[in-house]
Amino acid sequence: MSKKLLVLVFAVVLAVAACSPAGNISKRNPGTLRDYVFSVEPRNNGSYIIWMRNDDVAAYCTTDRTLGEQAIEAVNSRTGLIVMEYRNRETGDKESWGVNQGGCVVEGSGGENSTTPIFKILSIRILSDE
Repeated sequence: MSKKLLVLVFAVVLAVAACSPAGNISKRNPGTLRDYVFSVEPRNNGSYIIWMRNDDVAAYCTTDRTLGEQAIEAVNSRTGLIVMEYRNRETGDKESWGVNQGGCVVEGSGGENSTTPIFKILSIRILSDE
C-alpha cells in the first residue's frame, strides 16, 4: 500500500512541478499577443509605454528605441495591427527602474500599489494590412 501511495505522491508532485503557474510570463515562458496599437507614449527618459486597443488591463513598456519606433510606425500604419512578444518585468530590467533612472515604473502605473501591470516588450512585428 505504501508503494502505491509513494507513486501517487510522486506523480502529483511531478505534475505540479511541470505546470507553469498562471501569470508566469517569464524569459522561459514569454507571452504573445495579436492586437492593434492604441497609443504610444514616448517618455522624456527614453522609455515608451504602449497601450493596446483590446487590452484595458495592462500596459507594455520598452526602453529599446527601435521597438518604440516600431510601435509608433504601427500607430501610423493603416491598421496598427501587430504581433508582440512580452514578459513580466524583472528586477534587473531597465524597464523596472524608476522613471528618473530611465525606466517605466511610475506612481499609479505599474508601481507597488498599482493595479495596472506593465510588461516588458521583447519584440514587435507589424502585420500587413489584414
